[in-house]
Amino acid sequence: MAQKLQQQLKEVGSKLESPPASKDALIKLLKQAANCLSELEQSLSPSVSDSMQSCLNAFAQKDLLTHQDRDVKVLVATCVCEITRITAPDAPYSDDVLRDIFHLIVGTFAGLGDIDSPSYERRVVILETVAKYRSCVVMLDLECNDLIQEMFRTFVSVISDDHPQNIFTSMQTIMILILDESEELQENLILILLSVLGCKVNGSSMAARRLAMNVIECCAGKLEPFIKQFLVSSLSGDGSYLNYSIDHHEVIYDLYQCAPQILARIIPYITGELLTDKLDIRLKAVQLLGKLFSLPEVPVSEAFQSVFDEFLKRLTDRVVEVRLSVIDHLKNCLVTNPERPEAPLIIKALSDRVLDYDEKVRKKVVAAVYDVACHSFKVIPMEIASFVAERLRDKSLTVKKYTMERLVDLYQLYCLKSSDGSTNLDDCKWIPGKILKCLYDRDFRLEAVELLLCGSLFPPELSVKNRVKHWVSVFSVFDKFEIKAIEQILLQKQRLQHEMQKYLSLRQTYQEDASELHKRIFVCFKSMSRLFNDPMNAEENFQFLNQLKDVNIWKILTILLDPSTSLYESWSRRDELLKILGEKHPLYDFMDTLTLKCSYILFNKEFVKETLSEAAAQHSVRNTKLISSSMNLLTVISGYSPLLLAGCEEDLLLLLKEDNDLVKEGIAHVLAKAGGTIREQLTMASSSVELLLERLCLEGTRKQAKYSVQALAAITKDDGLKSLSVLYKRLVDILEEKSHLPSILQSLGCIAQTAMPIFETREDEITEFITSKILHNSNKSDEVSFVNTEWSEISELCLTKMFGIKTLVKSYIPAKDAHMRPGIEKLLEILQKIFSYGEISEEIRSNNVDKAHMRLASAKAVLRLSRYWDQKITTSLFYWTLRISQDAYAESKKSFLNKVHQYIKEQLLDAKYACAFLLNFNDCHCPEYEECKQSLLELVHMCRQVKMRQLSTQSDLSSAPAYPEYILAYTVHALAHDPSCPNIDECLNVQAFEPIYWRLHLLLSLLLLGDDGKQSGAFPIERKESYYTILSIFHSIKNAKDVVDETKSNALYAICYLGLSILKRLVPDEVQVSGFDVIPLPNMLYRAIDCSNNYSVTDDNKWTWLNSDSVLAHFEALRLKNKKMGDSLVVEDGMVVEENGDDNEVPLGKMMEILRNQGVKKKKKKKKDIFTNLETINSEFDVLGVVREINLESFKQTQDREAIVSDHNCRSGKKNGKVNTEKEISSLSKRQRDAIGFEVLAPTPKRKRSISTNRLNSSKGRKGNTKRSPIQSLLEQSLFEDDRTETDTDLLITYATDISSMKGRKVSDALHVEKDVDSSSEKLTLGEDNKKKDYQSRTSSTKKRKRRSIARLEKCTSLIDQSSESELVGSRIRIWWPLDKRFYQGVVHSYDPGNKKHTILYDDGDVEVLLLSKEKWEIINNTLSAGKQPKSLPALVSKNLEIDRSSSEAKKKGSTTKRVEENSKLVSVSNNNLDLSPSSNDELKDLRIDQSEYDDAKSDGPKDEQVPPASQSEEEVKAEELHESSKEEIESPKLTDAKDDSDNEPINIWRLRALKSI
Repeated sequence: MAQKLQQQLKEVGSKLESPPASKDALIKLLKQAANCLSELEQSLSPSVSDSMQSCLNAFAQKDLLTHQDRDVKVLVATCVCEITRITAPDAPYSDDVLRDIFHLIVGTFAGLGDIDSPSYERRVVILETVAKYRSCVVMLDLECNDLIQEMFRTFVSVISDDHPQNIFTSMQTIMILILDESEELQENLILILLSVLGCKVNGSSMAARRLAMNVIECCAGKLEPFIKQFLVSSLSGDGSYLNYSIDHHEVIYDLYQCAPQILARIIPYITGELLTDKLDIRLKAVQLLGKLFSLPEVPVSEAFQSVFDEFLKRLTDRVVEVRLSVIDHLKNCLVTNPERPEAPLIIKALSDRVLDYDEKVRKKVVAAVYDVACHSFKVIPMEIASFVAERLRDKSLTVKKYTMERLVDLYQLYCLKSSDGSTNLDDCKWIPGKILKCLYDRDFRLEAVELLLCGSLFPPELSVKNRVKHWVSVFSVFDKFEIKAIEQILLQKQRLQHEMQKYLSLRQTYQEDASELHKRIFVCFKSMSRLFNDPMNAEENFQFLNQLKDVNIWKILTILLDPSTSLYESWSRRDELLKILGEKHPLYDFMDTLTLKCSYILFNKEFVKETLSEAAAQHSVRNTKLISSSMNLLTVISGYSPLLLAGCEEDLLLLLKEDNDLVKEGIAHVLAKAGGTIREQLTMASSSVELLLERLCLEGTRKQAKYSVQALAAITKDDGLKSLSVLYKRLVDILEEKSHLPSILQSLGCIAQTAMPIFETREDEITEFITSKILHNSNKSDEVSFVNTEWSEISELCLTKMFGIKTLVKSYIPAKDAHMRPGIEKLLEILQKIFSYGEISEEIRSNNVDKAHMRLASAKAVLRLSRYWDQKITTSLFYWTLRISQDAYAESKKSFLNKVHQYIKEQLLDAKYACAFLLNFNDCHCPEYEECKQSLLELVHMCRQVKMRQLSTQSDLSSAPAYPEYILAYTVHALAHDPSCPNIDECLNVQAFEPIYWRLHLLLSLLLLGDDGKQSGAFPIERKESYYTILSIFHSIKNAKDVVDETKSNALYAICYLGLSILKRLVPDEVQVSGFDVIPLPNMLYRAIDCSNNYSVTDDNKWTWLNSDSVLAHFEALRLKNKKMGDSLVVEDGMVVEENGDDNEVPLGKMMEILRNQGVKKKKKKKKDIFTNLETINSEFDVLGVVREINLESFKQTQDREAIVSDHNCRSGKKNGKVNTEKEISSLSKRQRDAIGFEVLAPTPKRKRSISTNRLNSSKGRKGNTKRSPIQSLLEQSLFEDDRTETDTDLLITYATDISSMKGRKVSDALHVEKDVDSSSEKLTLGEDNKKKDYQSRTSSTKKRKRRSIARLEKCTSLIDQSSESELVGSRIRIWWPLDKRFYQGVVHSYDPGNKKHTILYDDGDVEVLLLSKEKWEIINNTLSAGKQPKSLPALVSKNLEIDRSSSEAKKKGSTTKRVEENSKLVSVSNNNLDLSPSSNDELKDLRIDQSEYDDAKSDGPKDEQVPPASQSEEEVKAEELHESSKEEIESPKLTDAKDDSDNEPINIWRLRALKSI
């Protein structure tokens, strides 16, 4: 065999040495050679090698290696590969021949893409041979770089998903070998691999992409440097690889899957793209990272965790498109890998964007959350799903509807999963309730919600039994609003079914008078159309429907209206009817809605039957919650569809006999509602039903007794007269036994309401028993505990008394003819006594809790009786009822107010009882305030709706409850009679009226402004009407007397004036009212004044002070002062001002509060009361002064309420300028003097420029007076401490004044401080002299207080910059004060080289230590002495000296001053800021003094702090120049350096500079 093979090799070799010209012959020889070579093994024997030599030589010929025929090339390549295999590892040919061979082999690889080619198998063999025997490595030795690149390009271009795995593996092996064996990697090879990465690469298959990824994964270590270089270059945008058209994002995406370690060093670049301002780049980065993080089963690596966090932050990107893209990718992350560790973080981030301002984003979040929930039910927590469901109340209708659709999808999935037990039944039971609440939204039609509940909410394949389970579970979590919504659906369904039955009957009725028939049909159409969203369109459709002649349509409608029709049949019949009409029929949509609304698809008899079975099943397992839910569901159904209970009588009786109170109560309630419909069937089923119900009346719970009485009246033909008579006799007979009293009393009360003739037969016995045996009953002495007990610790006797009161009340509110009942006065008298004593008699012993319960029961009794007996309820009883809202027990107040709110909303109670909400709080910061505000807002809105309905129906327009403004008349009277109301004739303290103010302010703001609490834009017309009504009510009250207590009339008038002052703030100025209407006030409260004597309350102005500006300022100051810290933007380390834009400005009131809060934090607690008082003085100064300065400038000052002691004329040199003489002051009453106080005008101080503790020592208030009493020193010390801690507040006040000056307003209102000085003998008193000294000291201290600069001035060089700092000592300089807009002169006293600061002695005696390099200053005349000053001194110095003189002259007038000080309790020190506008130049000129006067004042001043004299010669040389400069400073309205300061800068710029200077 071997010899034969050798012979064949020789023959083939010899023939190939001279290849035949014929292609076929050549191919035949090549095939023989290939077959022979394939049979040879490696390590040949010499003989075989010799025989093979001819073949080796033949294939080395150029002609064969470069043959042009494709088949020949493949065969030659096959043979050459076999030769290289056999001779391996030795090279069979020279390098040149080998190059030709590899060109041939690589060329054959291009044909691998054609799987159907005849030569395909040979090409595969060539590929496998090259890979297996590593012959490709020889190309590296031959430096065939271009050939290797061509091979790589061929591989990635021909590989496809159709190729078998062996081809893929061979290619991968070859490529890896080339890369691993390369000493220097070729850049083009790696670019070829990168070019096929990514799912968006055109012309490349997924197999090529997978091939490249596998190669990179295996050679990651060697490829990493270059790939990193490529990515960095691409991410940085240097353009080095632009010609290669490689998407680096796609490269990163695939590298993240195959070799994520390569990407570790480019993470900062990826983050940079994510944060760039270029939208297109940021979007691409988001898409890239979204795809990376969405890879299934690929967790986020630790290196990429920071990028992932930043990716989540793109949910708050400013561009909507970016946010939408991030949401999509995050959803994919959760869908591809729900169990990923980052899932909770992703879900939290998504839920945070559910309130995004863009509706597209909100909708996308809803879609993402519910898509993930539907994909994996357990991934999204139900709390998040419920939170996202709140988008049902979104402002966008699109988002609302989409949210509802997704909720329905989620609930359908939940129903399917719960039916097979794969999820908990309670997970999504909140969804139907959310959908039902959409009925309260005007954007959702009732038909749409009903369609969802009937069809879409439950899968069609869900059985009735499972539907019942879901409904029972859902009902267990329904609140009152959701139950009311389902009742509304059933109510409309009931009405439509009734009218539709009537209409179908009329169609079948033959009448000779067709017009009468048509008229009755038209009435039915009219009634039914009102139950649709568009009544007019519905009526037209009914007319069209009436013209249809198809009998099948009317037959189907009749079947749908039959309560016995099953659920499946109802759906099939409905579909049949719609199919008959066709989608193109004009009535198709209308009939779709009509058949849904009038059919029993939602609940039917089959559903009720299963519900009773479910209740029995839950009873067997003692599931109390689901038992109660089943009973509630049956109760709702029986109330609106009682026919559905027909046929279930036996089941009802079986449940009624069960030993379960919840079941008995529920069945009794069902019978009370549906008993009249099923009474015959019920009697036929069992005759013992009445006995069962009577037993519940005697021995059951109170609810069982209540429903049983109603059921007995419903199931008997005579409305229960016979059965109730028998029951009534038994109840009265066993009263004396006192067993089961709660149930018996309940039964008696219900009988009184249901069958009054029966109750009246033995009414006296019942009343006597309740009054004498229950209400007059007292606890034993050892049973009464007077210690503080909890609200729930009520005694059993108290409960019985409350039940007795309820029975008596029910007897006076029967179902019929309640107003005909006599004897109501006795019951009201009992209630009055209970209000007074907490019991019916003062002698009865009980604890406070029992008394509180009794008063609450009495108050609720009055509320119920007022519906029928309001005219009999006295004013005293009315106010006793209202004051329950002020009870000591919070539970009592809450229960009472809830009942008031409920009754008024249900229109069972007069709106005047809403006054109770106003009495429940004392100020706007108590926790009850917001609750009362919301309740009152709802009631006011309800009253307005009732008013509009009355106006539209032209009903009685004088009905009081329809006008919410009418509550005001009762409110004013209630406030005047409230115990907290001060005696207006004796009290002028505005603080005593604070509770009244807050209550009035809340009511008036709700009436005029609604929920906004502020007025913006034009005043609405309806609000103008309300405003006019309120003014008329106040006017009418001011012209009326109090009927209850005429001495309270003055309080009524005072409250009216306070209300008018509130209206000033709530209503814009442009609302003008001419004249008032006479509003009829309640006769029980007011009596009109006879105007024949021309007397008017307005003639007496002793109450008008409550309508003054100062009172408003006081309350506005309280509002700012007591505002919550969360609104103040203050943090522990300083002031933080939120800046959303360049023009965002903080209101000055808020800035004042910010700085005040900072000052308060710095204060130390003072141990003595006097320090606390002084701190309060400064507090009042800051708040009240700034409010008056900024907010009340436009109001005119009322001169008849203020006595002003002014030093202005003294300061201006006028001797006849005093006001408020002793006679004028003494003419005021003591109360008026206490409330008004005295206002002392002090000179304007200089303003501080910087924060320096050294400046505290420069205040002149500390100089001159060496002899001070201990009390005076203590006061002064406290004032200086407050001065140090209140610098921030001073800063604000200073700038507040400048703001008003810049706006052109002349500041006329003086900031004032009120200080209480107790003149009683028990308090510390000051002597007359000490008082004067203290006054002078305080005015001097105030006068010299320098205000801090708002913004730092730019560094200013002196006129002699060359002078050394130490040489300035002794020089006279002038220093710029920016807020005063002027220079102040002084002498450089000393210099400290350590801190480079100079000590400056000002001409007015102030001392400052300054860093002159930070100040504006100039060297002026250095020769003037202290005794030779120019005539034109600064105005402030002149005024200060003049005040010193005037104060010394004031000592001679001791008698007047003494009387003023003794009669006053409040002393106001006002700081009037000096107006430097041009209009004030004349005034400044008047304030100048002569040189002689200045010398006199100088000689009287302190001697130890005079300015050191300078050189006389220098003074004479510069005197004239100094005089002119000083004169220019005073007279010129614009200083030379004014352009350099920042006094006129906007407030937002000031805010930034102020922050930097703090």
